[in-house]
Amino acid sequence: MTPLVAAVDAGGTKTAAALADIRGEVSFLPPAPGCNPQDNPGWADVLGGVLGTLAARRGLAGAVLGLPGHGEVPAHDVATAALVAARLPVPAEILNDVTLAFHGAFPGGAGVLVLSGTGSMAIAAGPDGMARAGGWGDLIGDEGSAHWIGTQALRHAAMEDDGRAPASGFGPALMAALGVAGQPFGPLAYVMAAPQPRPAIAAVAAQVDALAIAGNPQARALLTAAAGHLALAARTVAARAGLKPPLSWAPAGSAFRSATLRAALAQDLGAQALAPAMPPLGGGLLRAARAAGWTVDGPWQARVAAATRAWG
Repeated sequence: MTPLVAAVDAGGTKTAAALADIRGEVSFLPPAPGCNPQDNPGWADVLGGVLGTLAARRGLAGAVLGLPGHGEVPAHDVATAALVAARLPVPAEILNDVTLAFHGAFPGGAGVLVLSGTGSMAIAAGPDGMARAGGWGDLIGDEGSAHWIGTQALRHAAMEDDGRAPASGFGPALMAALGVAGQPFGPLAYVMAAPQPRPAIAAVAAQVDALAIAGNPQARALLTAAAGHLALAARTVAARAGLKPPLSWAPAGSAFRSATLRAALAQDLGAQALAPAMPPLGGGLLRAARAAGWTVDGPWQARVAAATRAWG
């Protein structure tokens, strides 16, 4: 029986899981929906299903789980820890999902991880320890995230629609991209039609990026503003962790599929982004393998990094 370790990278929109054996061969579970207990009443069913599938694999020696919101709401932490203990009968480490991404980007090293996915956060490690900024959720913060970009875009489209903002072409173009062109109260119609509004609003960021690529100035302004918020978080955690400019920083999260956002943040920080050493799942597998006592050499890490990068 071949020993296995597992990693779970869960977010507000998607829950991914992978297994690696002692040779560095990686297999993946089908993606599941998001499982953030802060905004998804069905989080336990989603996470429980993923854990059950992992537990059924023979030879499982341990797991590392990056869970959304971990360490933020004590009652949620208690509930998730109880679920993991009940469904996964092996040693398991639970981290915040952004902490997991940091360990993938900078395994064993210093740097700054800037996340812009459904939410946003920055984490840094340096001579003064680890520091975190952001991650307050969409009701309080998450500035610069895909959800923030989507919210700002829908607000501006609504203001254009009712005359509070000059007509620029941005609102009609966005409504057409979202499939609600010509509908009364288009921004509201889009949100109300979504089974889960938060990921639906975050998905608007991709359409903003497409409009920015097409040259729309309002779309570019929104992405530049998002980069400004992310840069503030990055500089804040770097200073608290004892890191000095120029920063070694790496991006994570779906919003960074936007080359416009990446470029704006690099300009603001005065340093180009580094490619993460591994995706979050790769970092989780590496951490789980080390916790299981495996000897994980360079070739093992390279195989895991390549497999998780190609899959993600």
